[in-house]
Amino acid sequence: MTDPAIPPATDLPTVRQLNRATLLAAAGAVVLLITAVLPAEYGIDPTGIGNALGLTPMGLTKQAAAGRTVAAETQPGANAQPGAPTTTVLPDGSTEIRLVLRPFEGREAKAMMKAGGTMVWRWTTDGEKLDYEFHGDRPGAAEGDYTSYEKGSAANAGGTFRAGFDGRHGWYWKNNSSKPVLLTATAKGAFTSFTLLD
Repeated sequence: MTDPAIPPATDLPTVRQLNRATLLAAAGAVVLLITAVLPAEYGIDPTGIGNALGLTPMGLTKQAAAGRTVAAETQPGANAQPGAPTTTVLPDGSTEIRLVLRPFEGREAKAMMKAGGTMVWRWTTDGEKLDYEFHGDRPGAAEGDYTSYEKGSAANAGGTFRAGFDGRHGWYWKNNSSKPVLLTATAKGAFTSFTLLD
């Protein structure tokens, strides 16, 4: 067995070179932390690079799934204010629901209707598109057992609906953006209630 060759002292890095390499490695680690790890893990994106790379939405989704509230780095729309959802009966007799959907949050509102009943409805946001599904379910239906009427992505929609069966009919909205979105939904017609579900 032979002993490994020991390099001459002139081939070894100097203390100054080792210090320089250590500082460069530390600086590289800080850059990766700020541009990749914080956006991907926590939804915190001080530079905007994480959003451009698609990492910030991933981090916000992780935080929402963990039940944490993360302040979005982008400012909400002018009308999007935090607070409890409100349900109001307007002077024309329609019911209005207003709420702010946090980044990657989904909520559902339903009208309790009898078969053949009609309602005129409309929902709008402060400009940001929401993914939505308009659907209905019968009393006592198992979770996931529902009739889908329409799916899509939009900043507003409206129309007239005629219930094909007794039950709850309404919308599920999902905010897939990285900023809060103000949603206003109104309905008027043959329903006994129009409420936001928990």
